[in-house]
Amino acid sequence: MEEERSFKSILILALRCAVALGLALAGYFYWNEANFPWWVSLMVMGTAYILISYDIYIEAFEAMFKEREFFNECTLMILASLGAFALRFYGPGHNEFLEAVLIILLYQVGEVFENLAESRSRKAIVSAIDLRKEEALVLEEDKLIAKSPVDLHVGDLVVLGAGKKCPCDGIVMEGTGEMDESSLTGEAVPVGKEKESPVYSGTLLASGSLKIRVEKEYEDSTVARLMESIENGSEEKNKTVRFIRRFARVYTPIVFAIAALVAVVPPLVLGAGNADIWASWIYTALSFLVLSCPCAIVISVPLAYVAGLGLASKQGILVKGAGFFDALNTLRLIAFDKTGTLTEGHFSVAEIQLGDLDEALFKEYLCAAESRSTHPMGRAIAQTFQKAYEEEEISDYQEVPGFGVRLVYRGKKIEAGTPKDASAHAGKAGSLVCLYVDDVYQGCVRLEDQVKESAPKAISHFHQKNISTLLLSGDRPLVVESTAKEIGVDAFEAGLLPDEKTSRIREEISKKEGAVAFVGDGINDAPSIVLADVGIAMGGLGSDLAVANADIVIMDDDLMKIPALLDIARKTRHRVIFNIIFALSVKAILMGLNLWASIDGGWQLPLWVSALGDSGLALLTILGSLALGFSKPKKSSANS
Repeated sequence: MEEERSFKSILILALRCAVALGLALAGYFYWNEANFPWWVSLMVMGTAYILISYDIYIEAFEAMFKEREFFNECTLMILASLGAFALRFYGPGHNEFLEAVLIILLYQVGEVFENLAESRSRKAIVSAIDLRKEEALVLEEDKLIAKSPVDLHVGDLVVLGAGKKCPCDGIVMEGTGEMDESSLTGEAVPVGKEKESPVYSGTLLASGSLKIRVEKEYEDSTVARLMESIENGSEEKNKTVRFIRRFARVYTPIVFAIAALVAVVPPLVLGAGNADIWASWIYTALSFLVLSCPCAIVISVPLAYVAGLGLASKQGILVKGAGFFDALNTLRLIAFDKTGTLTEGHFSVAEIQLGDLDEALFKEYLCAAESRSTHPMGRAIAQTFQKAYEEEEISDYQEVPGFGVRLVYRGKKIEAGTPKDASAHAGKAGSLVCLYVDDVYQGCVRLEDQVKESAPKAISHFHQKNISTLLLSGDRPLVVESTAKEIGVDAFEAGLLPDEKTSRIREEISKKEGAVAFVGDGINDAPSIVLADVGIAMGGLGSDLAVANADIVIMDDDLMKIPALLDIARKTRHRVIFNIIFALSVKAILMGLNLWASIDGGWQLPLWVSALGDSGLALLTILGSLALGFSKPKKSSANS
């Protein structure tokens, strides 16, 4: 409905422009002063003027009385057009009724193209993932019932056929198939799905048939978060946009004052009693008013950031505000968590080292400890051992960030996590999960994790951009050092608790030499993600807490998406700078030509040229900004 209303308003404005242009041309070529009294021409032109300008007057008065903003593009257009009508008082030779209508008409034509371009851009970005018009088939009592994705609830069973969009975030319960996840990840290669595989809303089932259990309500789903980012991300004004708004508030009244001086001072010097001199310089001042309209900058700059957000979303990168592009362009250091961020997070048990307990009891205690763990190592242990334990015997269960888990099982105090005595395990490769029963060490499990294929390539890209890299991990020094060497980070620190990670991030931020980013995926990473200038979370394996607190979410955990995001941020900045310089340069040239024409006295630049220069300039910069959203950033795949 919102899109329909938007298109209807654009169509009405276009029709108003067409009718007003027809009236204005009829008034100029037929109902003119050569055929009718001057007031007939004024009435015809005035009708065309009112038809095309009434909403501009409404907007100008609202800005004056509600926002106390007296100088904006609307007031400038009104003053310039009324001034053109007033020139007729200098005699028939100064009839500029058509110019008065064309000033507003060209401005409104620019508005039509601007609104149409922005509407189509947003529609193109959102249409690939929007589920609100889709239909979900829910299995209830052996019957398929059609529901809107918005009405799905956790636990519902959805039947998905080939060629259909997945309406929910969920888990495959039955069937096999291949999902096209390009709308979220940007990668066109289908991903195989089978029982227990996760599926995400907005993706397309290319082949097969799946029965899916809903895991998240619509408002918490992947596609809802992505659409919210696209629609609202630009509302968080960044430094550049705030500067442009402040610039326009200062720039506009200054140019208005210059226009007033141009209208008054030269005639007083050159001939205060000469009506033609007054008319010529007032005409030049009116051109200044038209050209001083800052809409080309004020509109195109925020629009460039909106386009950048859309381009990032099509690459599977969820950016929660346009302001983070500015920080990315000043990035000095990027810090990483290890497990699940630089590594796959898919652990396998490589070795068991027993203490005084027998193996069966050791596995039972460890499985009980890791039964509710959300950490990848805990899940790997529970899945590998699958040892029977008594769920009802578990009490006081808690996850301890930076260590592991603590609980009471069969009346005994059980702890499972990182070694309490690191020196006792020095020289052992892999990640260790140690078991303590009533504070007594009873053995450990060594797990191995593979470095992501994209990690070394991403680190290499950061080095090419002169961005320092730092690995911060709670794992043992030997493991962290091995990972650091394999991926090529500049520095690493091991054995860190969550508060120690945040302290290091705070220390780097205090240097104030550039922005600091932190990339993580776990619950213990959330404080560092919040603290960093740019917090980045892995959206695939990442915890809900990390994703919720992040400024940027990488939907498919591909680290090469971060260099792609830096490329998008750079393109956005370049587009913004180009728009500002191009707009100011063209306006300065046209203002110079108007001054030259008035000084020379032998010719005059028509007002409609200034109006076209302003509206056409705005349209060009707007289209340039929107084109950014359809450009192709550097290939981000780990296979590139």
